Amino acid sequence: MKSHIICYNLYDPKIPELPFLPEAYIIAVENGKLGYLKKVATSDTLSSFDITISGTPHETLLDSCEMLKPSSLEQRFQPKKSRKKLDLNAILRDTKINKVVLDLVNRQLDSFYRSINKNDFKLSRGADRDDPFEKHRIKLGKHHLKPLLEFTKTETGIDYAFALKDRGKYIIPKDHDIQILLNDPSWIILDKTLYQIEGLNANKLKPFFNKELISIKQKTIKTYVNQVIIPIIKNVEVTANGFKILTLSEITGYTLETVYDFIQNRYVAKVVFEYGESRFDYHAAKYTYSEVSFKNGDELVISQTQRDRDAEKEIIDILISKGLNISANHLVEIETNNDQFAIINWLKTHKNDLKKEGFGIKTPLLEDKTASTATHSFSLKNELNGDWFDIKGTVKIGDREIPFSEFIEYIKQGERLFPLDGNEVFIIPIEWMTRYKNLAEFAQTNGKSIKINKSNYTLLEDVVPIKNKMVTTTEDVAYTPSDKLKANLRPYQYEGISWLVKHYHNGLGACLADDMGLGKTLQTIAVLVYAKDKLVPEADGTKRVQLDLFSSPLQINTFLKTLIVLPASLIFNWANEIQKFAPHLTILNYTGSNRKKNAPNLAGYDIVLTTYSTLHKDIERLENLDFNYLVIDESQQIKNKESKIFKSINSITAAHKVSLSGTPIENSLSDLWSQMEFINPGMLGGFSFFKEKYMEPIEKNQDKVRVAELKSLIDPFILRRTKEQVAKDLPKISEQILYSELLPDQEKQYQSLKSAARNDLLGIDPAKQNKIHIINILMKLRQLANHPKLIDENTVKPSGKFYDVTEYLSTLIKARKKVLVFSSFVSHLTIYEKWCDEQNVNYVSLTGQTKTTDREAIIKRFQNDDSISLFFISLKAGGTGLNLTEASYVVLLDPWWNPFAERQAIARAHRIGQKSNVMVTRFIAKDTIEEKIIKLQKQKELLSDTIIDVEAVPELTAGDLKELLG
Repeated sequence: MKSHIICYNLYDPKIPELPFLPEAYIIAVENGKLGYLKKVATSDTLSSFDITISGTPHETLLDSCEMLKPSSLEQRFQPKKSRKKLDLNAILRDTKINKVVLDLVNRQLDSFYRSINKNDFKLSRGADRDDPFEKHRIKLGKHHLKPLLEFTKTETGIDYAFALKDRGKYIIPKDHDIQILLNDPSWIILDKTLYQIEGLNANKLKPFFNKELISIKQKTIKTYVNQVIIPIIKNVEVTANGFKILTLSEITGYTLETVYDFIQNRYVAKVVFEYGESRFDYHAAKYTYSEVSFKNGDELVISQTQRDRDAEKEIIDILISKGLNISANHLVEIETNNDQFAIINWLKTHKNDLKKEGFGIKTPLLEDKTASTATHSFSLKNELNGDWFDIKGTVKIGDREIPFSEFIEYIKQGERLFPLDGNEVFIIPIEWMTRYKNLAEFAQTNGKSIKINKSNYTLLEDVVPIKNKMVTTTEDVAYTPSDKLKANLRPYQYEGISWLVKHYHNGLGACLADDMGLGKTLQTIAVLVYAKDKLVPEADGTKRVQLDLFSSPLQINTFLKTLIVLPASLIFNWANEIQKFAPHLTILNYTGSNRKKNAPNLAGYDIVLTTYSTLHKDIERLENLDFNYLVIDESQQIKNKESKIFKSINSITAAHKVSLSGTPIENSLSDLWSQMEFINPGMLGGFSFFKEKYMEPIEKNQDKVRVAELKSLIDPFILRRTKEQVAKDLPKISEQILYSELLPDQEKQYQSLKSAARNDLLGIDPAKQNKIHIINILMKLRQLANHPKLIDENTVKPSGKFYDVTEYLSTLIKARKKVLVFSSFVSHLTIYEKWCDEQNVNYVSLTGQTKTTDREAIIKRFQNDDSISLFFISLKAGGTGLNLTEASYVVLLDPWWNPFAERQAIARAHRIGQKSNVMVTRFIAKDTIEEKIIKLQKQKELLSDTIIDVEAVPELTAGDLKELLG
């Protein structure tokens, strides 16, 4: 059994200032044995070996490897004022930059070694691809080595020696192979094992690499002790032969000090205990503090402070009682998953209690400024003014009062440090960064005021109460059908009209996206009748015209002035529906060559019907009118934001807007922006903002947080009901996928074609590549996955899927079941029709070549003739307009890019009138592009109720092509 894992190697960068640096490789593991280094670990190589690192320690470690590359350091610290590019050696000659670089390298390497040790990852030093990994492997020491300093008084002076203590075992440095990796904090390789040394700079070991002890003559003891011993003795355990050791062990003070934890990327606290002049971090492993001094001139005295762990524990218990935790490393933490400043905010509310308990408090510098621990309070209020909410708020920090509008830009940029003055910063609470993030991104600030578009009212629901000028629930609308509406409404239609009426009262646009056949036209007419009834001729200020000079008394009327934009094929249908359901509404058909004679009187009608092309041609006339309602049917016509139709539609002035679509509009997020921009301009921001915030994170990374945010914004404005939701009595539907294996010759031919396709397509930007060329190549792969005859009708090579499908169909035929068989290839259906002819199986077929006059007869024959089991239908020809409820089995021979097309096909059987449970079976050729298409379908569906134009192949990115051909 062979697998692959990530390993790490330490290499010498050949730059004197830098220590060993890490790099990441992929290594083969076979039967539990580590093999050779395969490839450098990058996002591309990891995916090719099916290694996922997202959310694992490897993700951080690979980032460290990349950051610590000499080339990365060179680029990062390149002097801005330099006229020419400097190499890293030259950059490090600047002492200030040198310190910054080495500090960064030390921090990153320390985190790197800690993570390697903690997670037991594979590590080597100086490995190359020519040798097995084991030859250079470094083992991991799971505990720290403790340094030990021993003084011995002699007749001529003092001998002192260093040793390392490994759980009771003493290690003399000169007797072992030691390589220093990092000086401070100290990491070494001791006999091919990685260790950390407590409390000692590793370079202090160097004098003892070749000798066991150092002898100091009496006359030089003072100088040597002051210059060499004192700087290191504080953190080292000391033993003395021939000297007296003074011991101290009483706590004289303790401080809670906030520090940054680089590994966890957040602030924690450490407790520092004072024993006279000695200081101990509670989390530190050292128990003693040693000092040397001289009495009576030359007499050496050693003082050693020993910690009182019981007394320290009593003080630590005070912090635990206040809700803090003590980590495994004895650092003080607060329970939080995402707030790096949580411990500092905790201090705000507990600092007075801590001072009473005797704690000193030390906060860190943030961007060279002190973190404010003053308490704060916050209030918000809002008011609806026209199409905008005006929001005002005040933040009190100590004795300061600051308008909340000043915090908006910081929240928008994700910057939590708000400057209070030249020396202090306020840490914006983490809950502000989440609760007000969307508000900040959609807001406009004006002095102390924050403005939000009325259509973005959902952003305020958890932020500030919405004034009563807004209707926010369907129940708030008391809709009663007008006597002038000549229709019997179904319950779901009543709900839809109430929903549209709510948006009418709120002055907000709406998209009615019910399934075809549920009566979007009727629901729209009903709300127009409602709006007409609400017009008050004597008070609303709209234009009035005299309809009948001879009426008594004189009749004055107010017109609804609604513009409905449609495809040309729907003009007469809408006119008939309006005359049927609302005959009192006046209608003008504003199309054709004679339309211009009616142009001056457009304001004198309740409803003006026109087409998209006519609107574009007459836009200069229409955009100068003020309409009460603007309705667009088949609203996908405006999905292209760059189109002339989109721009023309959005130049029309209307108080209320409604878009109608028989399909959900969220297949393409670009299309969604266009739809929302029409009904409620600005509600999703400008397109560049929308693309960066929602489109790219969702389409590229399936960002669930962004999906939820976007859904919350658009949900109030899209009403989508399917037939299944409305018709609760529809029988159960079951779906299954059956996988077929390619036969050997078919597999060989497929792999050859796929390799050619990879060479042809990968590495080429799909946006610049000929789309027809891409479709043709991918289509050949799809065809070959189904049957070799689809790309060579004369071949005799068999198909694995064909055997599986015919066996499945034979079983259903014997059971006298009615089956719908769909394929996106007519030639694919032909292969099965030939099989039916050979097996004497009765069938009917429907494709794009079937005459319109013959369709009804074919359908009736299948429905009524019990001897016909199979109905072969091309996906394109049979996706709509068919009612085939006699069939209870649906077979999809091959997957189409568009999941909607498949759902429409399934709906031929699973619809109102179906009495039996429906079984849907998809046949998929295993390890082929068909599996990848299924995956691509699911990714598209994750966006929402994704619907692609039945004719369309989705736009394919380079990543999509790589996945399809992977």
